[in-house]
Amino acid sequence: MRYKLKFITVLVMLIGFSFSTYADHHAEKKRVFTEDEFISLFSGKPKSRVLKYLGKPDSKDIAIKPKGASAILGRPTVDKKNPNKKSKIEMWYFKHIVEYSPKKTYLKVELTLINDRVVNIGFFNQ
Repeated sequence: MRYKLKFITVLVMLIGFSFSTYADHHAEKKRVFTEDEFISLFSGKPKSRVLKYLGKPDSKDIAIKPKGASAILGRPTVDKKNPNKKSKIEMWYFKHIVEYSPKKTYLKVELTLINDRVVNIGFFNQ
């Protein structure tokens, strides 16, 4: 009885290991870009282009205006001509897709999108 239980446990572990190895081997590899390539491909481009070339981001954040931001900046943060207009601001993060030297990639790349258009690109190693 005890040997059967050990045998089943080892068999389940081996099957689980083989599935994880298969998944790692067949996982989609992301294309790696140089800094100049990346900037020319995505700077000022629409969100659809980013999705086409890179797919969904590894993580996302949404910008939120803090309460009292106008007082800190010393100017109004609302457009007087169109006070109801709200911009949609998102930050998309991708990992290890931009190379800065042979076989070395930035840990994170941040794309800032305003109204579904890339307006800022940042490369980070922290």
